[in-house]
Amino acid sequence: MIIFFKNIPPETKKYEIARFIDRVINDCFLNKVDTKVSIEDIETFTIQEVDSNVVDKYGLVRVFPKEVGKRVIKKLDGTFFKKKRITVREYFNRSVLNDPRNMRPGARIDFNEQRTSDRRRIPLMNSWQKDPILVHSASAI
Repeated sequence: MIIFFKNIPPETKKYEIARFIDRVINDCFLNKVDTKVSIEDIETFTIQEVDSNVVDKYGLVRVFPKEVGKRVIKKLDGTFFKKKRITVREYFNRSVLNDPRNMRPGARIDFNEQRTSDRRRIPLMNSWQKDPILVHSASAI
């Protein structure tokens, strides 16, 4: 299971996230060796709003088994990490290939669009790109 951490402080290191999760796992399981819990693939990235220079930092952590991941989410969501309230939830890989709106171009779609506006923030720079690309919504172009 991949766990998504939102609103972590910008100066956060990967080992601090691992220590934060490990504390919860040790509280939940008295004998971690018997449960074979593993924390791996910790990734962090930042997104910066170009206009206001606001930086948001996020983290992705792979935890096995899935039951442990669910327990970590339940224990950590809404808690404080380095004096900031964080959001913790399961991360889902989404693909445009699975979107029913893209299955047959021009075909009638049998569901109502529930979004009232574009949810993307504009403009953004992504930290994982060597040469950051500015991302704009259709209304800003």
